[in-house]
Amino acid sequence: MSVSDDRSWSEDQWLDLVQDLVDRRLVTWQEIAAAVLGELNPPQVGTAVASKSTFKARFPPRKAWQAVKEWFYSQSGQCEDCGTRLHLEAEHIRSREELGEDADTLENLQLLCKRCNAVKRPSHKHAGETFLTAQAALMWILLVLRPRTYPQYRDLCREYGLTMADIRFQEAWAQAVWLARHGEYVIDDESVAT
Repeated sequence: MSVSDDRSWSEDQWLDLVQDLVDRRLVTWQEIAAAVLGELNPPQVGTAVASKSTFKARFPPRKAWQAVKEWFYSQSGQCEDCGTRLHLEAEHIRSREELGEDADTLENLQLLCKRCNAVKRPSHKHAGETFLTAQAALMWILLVLRPRTYPQYRDLCREYGLTMADIRFQEAWAQAVWLARHGEYVIDDESVAT
C-alpha cells in the first residue's frame, strides 16, 4: 500500500476503516459521532475575526461583531473550494502578504476547510496531494500502514508529505506505544529517537 493511497480510497474502504476502529474498541460510535459533531462547529471563526484589531478598526466601537456575524451567517456553511462542512476557517481571498492590512475586510474573506486553506499556503507545499488533514494523516499512517518502529513511522510521515516538526510525529507515535501496552498494536521498539 502506498503512503498516499488515502486519496483514492472508496467510501467502502473508509467505512471498513471506521468499523475496524470500532471493532477493535479504539473508539465507539458515540465518540465518532461526537468528533464529527465537534468538527461541524466552526469554533471561533467569527469571534476571531471580530476581535482582530484591523477588522475592529473598520467599524464603530462595539459594532465589529454585528458586522462579522452578518457576514458569517450569510455564508453557505461549506468550504468554498471542496464543499465540506468540517473544519471551517475564515480565510483571506487575497492574502495579507499581497495586501497587508488592507486584506482584513469582510469582502475579502471566505470560508475554507482546514485542508483547502492549507493548500493555499506556500509553506504547505504538499497540501492537497492527499485527502486527509495533517492531524488525520498522522493517525491514518499509524493505524492503516502500521509501522513497527518510530523511524519507520517518521519516514512514512515524510513520504506522505507532512512537513511539520518531528515532535508532532513523536506525539502521534505515543498512540502506538499506548496501544502496544494493551496488546492492540505491534511495535518492535518503544523508544523514540531524539
